Amino acid sequence: MTKTRILLFTSLAFAAGAAQAQPADVSGAWKLAIGASTVCPLTLSADGTAAYTADCDSGDRVARWRAAADKLELKTASGETVGILYVKGETYAGKRFADGRTLTLSR
Repeated sequence: MTKTRILLFTSLAFAAGAAQAQPADVSGAWKLAIGASTVCPLTLSADGTAAYTADCDSGDRVARWRAAADKLELKTASGETVGILYVKGETYAGKRFADGRTLTLSR
């Protein structure tokens, strides 16, 4: 019985931590920083699509996104993964697969 309780409490604590790790609403206006110099305004729609709100030459064009408990996947229109970003407070940070440049998504 004790092992069952420990497993139950551990599972509940893990689930609560994962729920707190993701910002409440991912859709909306964001700034995508690529490396140290390029910043692109990006809008994430609730339907999983993404669109740049200004002309931005960013290499792999983000056209879709998908959120998980602790990460955000950015994808091209053809479904190739541009990068996986992990929750860092109210922002997301990670690396672009194509060239290893840093990606930061912030409001």
